Order: sequence, then C-alpha cells, then structure tokens
Amino acid sequence: MVLLVPELTFLTGLSDLRKNSRMLKEVMWEMIQSPQQHYQRLTSLLRRIRDSPDASRELERWGLLLDTDIYRTQGHILPVERINLRHRSFLPAEELGWHREVTKEVPIAVISINSWLLIYPKRLQHLAKDLLAAMRSSCGAMGMQVGQPTVQELRDDRIETYVRAIQSSLGSQDKVQLLLCIIPGGRDDVYGAIKKLCCVQSPVPSQVINAQSLTGHPGKIRSVVQKVLLQINCKLGGQLWGVDIPL
Repeated sequence: MVLLVPELTFLTGLSDLRKNSRMLKEVMWEMIQSPQQHYQRLTSLLRRIRDSPDASRELERWGLLLDTDIYRTQGHILPVERINLRHRSFLPAEELGWHREVTKEVPIAVISINSWLLIYPKRLQHLAKDLLAAMRSSCGAMGMQVGQPTVQELRDDRIETYVRAIQSSLGSQDKVQLLLCIIPGGRDDVYGAIKKLCCVQSPVPSQVINAQSLTGHPGKIRSVVQKVLLQINCKLGGQLWGVDIPL
C-alpha cells in the first residue's frame, strides 16, 4: 500500500475528457499552436518573471539569470520529399499531408480482401451496413477489391460474446485474411480482448472500429473508412507509398 500526503500531491491529467467537448477543444487549441504563438507566450512569460520583484529575488537567491529572449540558432530547411504512388508521384502541400492523394490514387502494392469476417452486435447493424457501403464506394479509387464478408451478428456486446463468436468463426473458416469488428464506443475492455485473441491466441490480422467514428455525416464516415482501408492494406502486406532514397 502506498499512502500519499494530500498536501504534497497534485492532480495530473484530465478525466472523462472525451465526454466534455468544450474542454477537449480548449486542450486541442493549446496543443496545436503555431511556432510563432509558442514564441510569443514564452517571451511573455520571461517578461513577467523579469518584472516580478518576488521572482527576481528568488532567481537571484539561486544565482540564476534568465535571458529576456529564447535562444536563437541557425536552422536548415530540408527540401520537400517527393511521394511516390504506383502511377504518379507528387510533392506534398504546405501542411505536409497527402491523405487526399492516397485515397484517390492506387498505392504501390494493393492486397484484395476476399476472405474476411465482419462481426458486430445486433444493435449496430445499421452502422455495419453503412460501413460496407462506404468500403465498396471508396475501395475502387484506391485500387482495392473488397469481397462479400462472412457476417456474424451478435446478440449483445459483452466480451464473452465477441470472443466466442470470433473463436467459432475462425475455427470454421479455412483461410481468413482479416477480422473486422465494430464495437460500442468507450469499450476499451472489448478492444483489448479482441486484440489479445487475434494477436496471441488465434493470430489473424484484425481491425477494430469504434461505433462512434461511424456516426455523423456521410463525408466524415467516408473519410474514416478511407483511413481504415489504408490500415487494412498495410496489415495485409500492402505498400501505400514510398520516397526516393538514393545511395
């Protein structure tokens, strides 16, 4: 047993952050500030320390002196890397992302999904239908083929139900390329059980999708499904993109 003195402890982290959208936005705003904003806040803090008599006396007592500006050094900007797909190559935009290109072009190596399992609880059957439709509409542009899955609809979303259904389905199929599960939001226990089963006990590539990510407008669902297809292609041995690496 570890006993902590309350007066000497500090609360860290944020509990139930995902349920508080306002607080989540504030945290994200703090995290994604530009370098210029970081610089302004740091120099503002240095000025406040300099202008505070108490802070100055404390620093002097320790024999410390803070500069009024952060350290400056000479930097070197590397040239932008060219991203290679199967039929074309391109330079990334200023934000250095290329999600749009890889979801509309054929990757270097594509694995077709012919033998796969789709498992979900009965109450999420509408999301499973939307997921399948979005996968079929998105896979063509990426050069992937998605066949009809073997569907297992569960009566509830308990861990034992998922585990038994997966074990039964894997045992009755000769060659399974992929197991795709839809789980209710906030069920990390179900996610952990599925991954343990598919990574340790009955090894098979697996993709677990949170039901919350499949709710919303069609554009959001399509974007999620495109990312899922890219992940699946990698897990099955495909290659999304490459860069030139000269000797």
